[in-house]
Amino acid sequence: MPNHAPASLLVPEWPYACATLVEVAHAHAARTPAQPAYTFVDYATERACESTLTHESLDRRARQIGALLQMHGSPGARVLLLYPGGLDYVAAFFGCLYAGMVAVPAYPPLNARLHTRLGAVAQDCHAKIALTDAPTLAQMGDLTRLCHPLASMQWFATDGALDGLEHAWRKTAIDRKQLAFLQYTSGSSGTPKGVTVTHGNLMANVRAIAEQGQYVPQDRFFSWLPPYHDMGLIGAILSPFCAGMPAAFMTPLTFVRRPSRWLREISTRRCTISGAPNFAYELCIEKVSDSEIEELDLSSWQVAFCGAEPIKLATLERFAERFAACGFDRRSLYPCYGMAETTLMVTGKQRRDTFKARIIDKEAYARDQLAIVASAEDHAADRAQAIVCCGAAVPGHSVAIVDPVTLASLPEDAVGEILVAGPSVAAGYWQRETETLASFRVRIDGHEGEFLRTGDLGFLHGGEVHVSGRLKDLIIVHGVNHYPQDIEDTVNQCHEAIRPDCGICFSIEHEGEERLVVVQEVGRRDKENGPQIIQAIRDAIANRHDIHPHAVALVERGSINKTTSGKLSRRPCREDFLGNELKVVTQWTSAVVARGNGAVATF
Repeated sequence: MPNHAPASLLVPEWPYACATLVEVAHAHAARTPAQPAYTFVDYATERACESTLTHESLDRRARQIGALLQMHGSPGARVLLLYPGGLDYVAAFFGCLYAGMVAVPAYPPLNARLHTRLGAVAQDCHAKIALTDAPTLAQMGDLTRLCHPLASMQWFATDGALDGLEHAWRKTAIDRKQLAFLQYTSGSSGTPKGVTVTHGNLMANVRAIAEQGQYVPQDRFFSWLPPYHDMGLIGAILSPFCAGMPAAFMTPLTFVRRPSRWLREISTRRCTISGAPNFAYELCIEKVSDSEIEELDLSSWQVAFCGAEPIKLATLERFAERFAACGFDRRSLYPCYGMAETTLMVTGKQRRDTFKARIIDKEAYARDQLAIVASAEDHAADRAQAIVCCGAAVPGHSVAIVDPVTLASLPEDAVGEILVAGPSVAAGYWQRETETLASFRVRIDGHEGEFLRTGDLGFLHGGEVHVSGRLKDLIIVHGVNHYPQDIEDTVNQCHEAIRPDCGICFSIEHEGEERLVVVQEVGRRDKENGPQIIQAIRDAIANRHDIHPHAVALVERGSINKTTSGKLSRRPCREDFLGNELKVVTQWTSAVVARGNGAVATF
């Protein structure tokens, strides 16, 4: 593999001096019109089919869709993007930017859960236009039967003939402060929250990603990540485009059905950059056979980024060991940290540097102290915990560790909440001034500017960020954040025997992955119906949240710990579960945890 020069020598002022992605797209189309921008690999049949957008054809398609939008809306209007994936989605996203409108990436409402969520998103952002493709539109059926926010919108399929519309497109004045798109995340109340990402946020973050990862136009990118989530959209679609490198991608469902296809595409295309959440590397370890490994050559893979959920040292080590035989270099493993509220990336290591991890004393950490030890052998195995280093803050950004109560700045090796400042930090939450002020406008004594509260716990060691936990009780499964309150609300309504507001959800680590556990109080007379109640809980959670619980415990009435104010205590309940100290009426534990129901929305 070639040696790479310092990032400052690799990332030119162009195209990152451009104010918007629209300017970048115009410039690419003028400078390198025939160069492939995106290639979609369709595995709808056993033999993959490819389709490509060049810089010129992407610009033309974006102008066509932009003109269509300009005929039916005004600058600043919110537009839902409802594509299962593919080049039509990419063209539609750029079309929104060309029209000066605000893209709202989502997933088509093809089941009841997605229908409800999309309705809430449409209502929150007051979207009046939805873009999709003809097959999806046909699959949705009678649009007038959708919920009100969706039924009243204008729907357009953009995969048809739009020839000539590019001449009707009119350039719209756009600056860095204007809103580019809304990235919706699930709120603690179950109502989605839209993160307001400006054109300036986008350009700042794609430049930071390129500098930290030392991207060059000669790189080649491949991805299966969902394009309507921040890692898939910013990390796998927009970042390579700005860097001038060709990017190819397939659907998440293709990866789930056969993980080896991801690695095979990297091998065949000689890709240098690709990545995914921790669970994807784990899935490759388990599902890619020895015979498949013999056919791979992963020596070209130089940046194997890993983020979006807790990163396990054991997973990284096992992946490097298993795929070393086909040329994978463990130095390519690239742990990183970020979130939608920072557009995407916050920290990462330098390309070709070996990733690091710190071994801490779990018992000390449980007391909010930090004791870093040299190796796991220095402590009993049950006391040593590895925390993967996620690297330093990307250029132009800063990270601070503070006391989560007083917001006082903490020194290195002190555990506290991670706060972030810099041009990639989004403008706030859409039409949520109170939450925006509380999360995005934080001041820290001794630091200049405003910081974002991430809700994550961690520490700095040697100036590098180590994410060690979550201040809130978020549950992250396969890279998707789930608030326990939302799941508990689902459980409350799933069976008549459930005692409302007497159940707790939390996560545990099992076989190197984060798994969901549900503890629910029931009356003694419901003991005989225990299996039926448990099945109802499992079905409700799977249908509404796309999660398959690892364990469901029905416990005696009044046995779950509560605070003096009557609030449920998750941490003591989790400890009781792990210590087998719950007053269990009946319990179910999975033997094999399903990895999703086949729907793309499971990621």
